[in-house]
Amino acid sequence: MNADTLTAQLAAPHPDGATIALFRTRAYRFSDDPRHYVLAEVLEEKHAQGVMPAPATMTYLKATLDQVRATGQLPPFNPQIADNEGIDIQLELDSRAAYAPRPLPAHNPTTTVFIVGAPRSGTSHLYNCLAYTGRYAYFTTASCWAWPVRNLTHPARHRFEDLDNQVLAVDNKNTRLVPGLVMPYESEDLYARAMPTYQHLGGHTYDLTRTRTADAALLTANIQAHCQHFARGAFLTKSPFNSLRIPQLEAVTGHRALYLHIVRDQAGTADSMRRNRFRFHHHGTPLTAEGAWELFTATADRDAPPERTLTVSHNELLNAPVQQIQHISRWITAAST
Repeated sequence: MNADTLTAQLAAPHPDGATIALFRTRAYRFSDDPRHYVLAEVLEEKHAQGVMPAPATMTYLKATLDQVRATGQLPPFNPQIADNEGIDIQLELDSRAAYAPRPLPAHNPTTTVFIVGAPRSGTSHLYNCLAYTGRYAYFTTASCWAWPVRNLTHPARHRFEDLDNQVLAVDNKNTRLVPGLVMPYESEDLYARAMPTYQHLGGHTYDLTRTRTADAALLTANIQAHCQHFARGAFLTKSPFNSLRIPQLEAVTGHRALYLHIVRDQAGTADSMRRNRFRFHHHGTPLTAEGAWELFTATADRDAPPERTLTVSHNELLNAPVQQIQHISRWITAAST
């Protein structure tokens, strides 16, 4: 796909392409079987080049997504689906071995910026606006924790920075479903493995638990790989769940990271959580949407170091985006020196 084709799909992603793209991101996040990843990647790359999966394959993908929504898990890998599509799973896995995460000290970021805030508070929009400036390396919709930048080198994939800035006005629910379009992404497939802080109960329902560091090296290697790929020294990343990981992020980054805490009013955020079916428990106890807002917001306020944190108003970002991004960029530059 070229840039014009990608732009045309922003308002209405192709249904089959959307299914494949969603299956891929869900496989990364909720399965430890890399055969799922390979199947999804090859199907998506073929789709971006105009080759459609068989109807039986699409039925399988849709059924798998339904199971993830219901149980939070993928079914066991079905090799027959790959065989029917002519995909040599082992050959594809072998070709990805060179992209496995590994230390790249020469590509440690000079500046690392974490965007935090409650879910549905504007973290994605702020992320997109800053990444669009071209100043940062970042995790993407095509990044995979197991081979961080392999997919970013594929000729069928194109960075959102190459599209008209109307891409910033489209809800991420659409942009992440366009095969071939590489958008900034929260990469919870990586963070959930490096610093688990919840149990996925299905759909958008999570039980928030005590955060622990399980694999700091995995996170570091993924950051370094993206800095190398983008050839940029500053790294930008976002996840609402990182609001609950700040002490662990501080330890990994040597207490040098910067934080952008975007805050949206409680009522608006809670309403958006309900409309988008985000539900949270805390150590097994269900939270109201308002209670979830309070937990994420208060934890970020408590744990983010004030001397390295800038609070961003969701309302001001929407009403004066150019001025706000300029203000934030100036703050990052000053705080980095």
